Amino acid sequence: MNKKAAILAYPNSNNLGDYIQSIAAKQLLREQEVVELDRDNLDSYSGDPVKLVMNGWFMEAPNHWPPSEQIQPLFISFHLNPTAQNEMLTEKGIAYLKRHQPIGCRDLHTQAVLESKGIQTFFSGCLTLSLKRTAFVSPKKRRKGIVVISPLERLLPEPQTFRLNTTNGLFNILIQTLKFPIRYIQYKRAMSHLKAFLVLQKEEVIWCSQLIDRKRFSEKERIIAATKQLEKLANASLVITSRIHSALPAVAFETPVLFLSDGLEHPNQKSRLEGMNSFFPILTSKELETWNAQQVVAKKGHLPYVKKAQEEVKAFFKD
Repeated sequence: MNKKAAILAYPNSNNLGDYIQSIAAKQLLREQEVVELDRDNLDSYSGDPVKLVMNGWFMEAPNHWPPSEQIQPLFISFHLNPTAQNEMLTEKGIAYLKRHQPIGCRDLHTQAVLESKGIQTFFSGCLTLSLKRTAFVSPKKRRKGIVVISPLERLLPEPQTFRLNTTNGLFNILIQTLKFPIRYIQYKRAMSHLKAFLVLQKEEVIWCSQLIDRKRFSEKERIIAATKQLEKLANASLVITSRIHSALPAVAFETPVLFLSDGLEHPNQKSRLEGMNSFFPILTSKELETWNAQQVVAKKGHLPYVKKAQEEVKAFFKD
């Protein structure tokens, strides 16, 4: 019996970047229908055997690793976050990855961690690099406007930072409270650098966020919002962001990108950027002073990785 094709789903995510990764996987598969599996509950899947494209950030619930034996995974553009790696790289977790090696890693951090455990890997970049601009905009449409997506957000604390819960003890809340004034000043200073840069440009500026309220919008509505975000990226003459999954689709569309790294110094964030500078320039808001939008050109270093991803997916679903 032929196994059905499957992609990851994110029913509880407030991040359009998650849905963009699934859109990229589905576009590569060219399937009318695919099975959608919740990334954080792969161990509980008990349906028909499937072949799953295992791309993305792993994972919010590492205690649900490894996945069900009903799932045959293709590990490509896989990111293992430091917050989860200890729970995922147990003896059982390592054995599972070795059984499905080589692992296509989205970033150099993931590659180094897995290789340190004796797991075979290769650097794959991200599946979002394979997105087709023509799927979201007419190829003849002229690029227009500077799209600024979620810049510098991580300089500010997330709303849940100050809530007492299982992951936020009183000590952590106290530390974050003490840091808040300094972080807020850093945010205001960084935003002033960004706005000073934008004032000098002659393009319309379109501000938007990669985050969406999952309580107000259904999963279907969030996927639609992700598609509309991709349309903005495809139409733009320049993208400025602090979000990887706004930057990488822009690279796929050959839209020039400036990635602002302010607030991404923590290992949990910095790990995700290792290797990304081969796809787009990474700079701080202060360094914008030395940039001119007319000098920002789209890089094409992603194309060999796109070809490799296409070959891996085609071979995986050939049988």
